[in-house]
Amino acid sequence: MIPEQVIQLSAEMDLAECEAAYEKWRATKARHVLVDAAQVRRWPTARVAFLTELLRRFDRRQVAWSLNGVPEEVQSALDFFLYRKQPKKARAQEEVALVESTLDRTVRAWRALTELYGLLQDITFWSIIGPFMRHGFRYGRSMYEITERGVRSLPIVALVTSIMGLILAMTAAAQLKLFGAQIMIANLVGISVVYELGPLLAAVLVAGRCGSAITAEIGSMVTSEEMDALRAMGISITKYIVVPKFVALVITLPCLTVFGNIIANIAAYLFAVVGLGLPSAEYLDMLQQSVTPRDVSIGLIKSVADAIVIAVIAVREGLTTRGGAEGIGRSTTQSVVRSIVGIAAAHLFFTALYYATGNVPMIKR
Repeated sequence: MIPEQVIQLSAEMDLAECEAAYEKWRATKARHVLVDAAQVRRWPTARVAFLTELLRRFDRRQVAWSLNGVPEEVQSALDFFLYRKQPKKARAQEEVALVESTLDRTVRAWRALTELYGLLQDITFWSIIGPFMRHGFRYGRSMYEITERGVRSLPIVALVTSIMGLILAMTAAAQLKLFGAQIMIANLVGISVVYELGPLLAAVLVAGRCGSAITAEIGSMVTSEEMDALRAMGISITKYIVVPKFVALVITLPCLTVFGNIIANIAAYLFAVVGLGLPSAEYLDMLQQSVTPRDVSIGLIKSVADAIVIAVIAVREGLTTRGGAEGIGRSTTQSVVRSIVGIAAAHLFFTALYYATGNVPMIKR
């Protein structure tokens, strides 16, 4: 667009000159103005502020303007003060072919998996082998983490699992009423909770409450350079920081799973006995027959796998945090999302494995 008016700024531009330039524009009411600052060599903060105010006045009048001779850093400051979006720079990734972009993502995903595997190896050594080789173990810190990750998670697990038990019981009652088999609520709820929903729900709650907290703690230590200080002192970060959190999750998540299973079944029992008037003894007998120790052990195996997934992903996201407070928030979000995806994948793997080997629980009549 060809400018209708050109405003020349002198080398000694000040507030009075900017006011004069604006009055000059008011005399012409041009719809496009070119501000030529080629003669200005020095750009102190005050001079940038004067030019910003002049341009802001043009914006209020909906006047199109352009600049000439303004350094790049001054242009960035003007864009920031005027809330103007800077044009995105062309990225090499936007110009590469689809195949190359897919390969790049595949390589990054593979690199992340190898980092997770290496981190798991390091954690396994310091938590299992290291104590027997007299490398020490932080029992006090581990007990604190167990309290923080496990005991403090009991209320939320009890609340959510009780609601889940009631929902399952009500849904099953509505369907079984058509066949006159409402006593089968005990079978459906017991197997569903113990085999799959209990471990899954407990793992998701722990990922949201504890996994995010672990990522935020480690991420803040990384951004504040506390990790670098520990490395400089020759202290193993895995042994000193990571292992207590890992051990706490591996111990507490199966316990939370058992606790959640009990609460969910109690809620379903109360609804069936109090709400539907089913015989208490018959309900408990059906529940005992349908839920076997094998089903409980399968659920606990899943919960241990979930704990490992949550701990490794949370620690990895925390250690790779970059960018201060914004980076911590980004890493925390990625930790929760990736943990939930990992939990779902782990449950799918174990369910498919048990299905292939014929260990899927069956409802007993």
